[in-house]
Amino acid sequence: MHKGWVPGLIAAVLVLIVAGCTGKPNAAEQSLVTSPATHNSNQFSIVVGDSVKLKTSLEHETAIFDGTEYTIQPYGVTFAVRTDMGEPVVEGERIVFSSDLSGKATLSYEVVENTSLNEAVAKELQDHEGSFSGEFIETTSKGGLRGKHNQYKDESVFSGVIFYEFDQNVLRIEYRCPIAGVDAMIRIVNETVDSVR
Repeated sequence: MHKGWVPGLIAAVLVLIVAGCTGKPNAAEQSLVTSPATHNSNQFSIVVGDSVKLKTSLEHETAIFDGTEYTIQPYGVTFAVRTDMGEPVVEGERIVFSSDLSGKATLSYEVVENTSLNEAVAKELQDHEGSFSGEFIETTSKGGLRGKHNQYKDESVFSGVIFYEFDQNVLRIEYRCPIAGVDAMIRIVNETVDSVR
């Protein structure tokens, strides 16, 4: 068995431990996870940004939570997620956050290249025919990006999809959680969509 990878693995773990302990990774360590891009010569990655405070109101009750900003490279689109949603994991060309909200709750982010908002919605409707509870509703992030939102009509879970158009690309955000966790997930979704820029 080839054991040449063991020292490298130990070094990588030590770097992660030190970065986690200080909370301030250096510039070389900030690119958290990467995978080869399929349509772009640059590397697909998510870069950890600043800690932020995320403020949402639900039924006239305002709450503030700790969050972190992330940037998807090479696209430069930025969003924030509540710290409680865990660390991002790259699955192919998607970035996924997951947490326990009375069962597994997930938020995923992916970039659809060279696509308009209307084209992305049309493809979603084609791929998930009959799966939505109504029409896509227009929305705008606080960062000024134009978007559209719809919910899936599966009554066993709270789930939906949001698109934001930027630089001839579309950011696709999908969310899913058990019905028991719906109140918390509504806030989490509102926080992240408000932060997109």
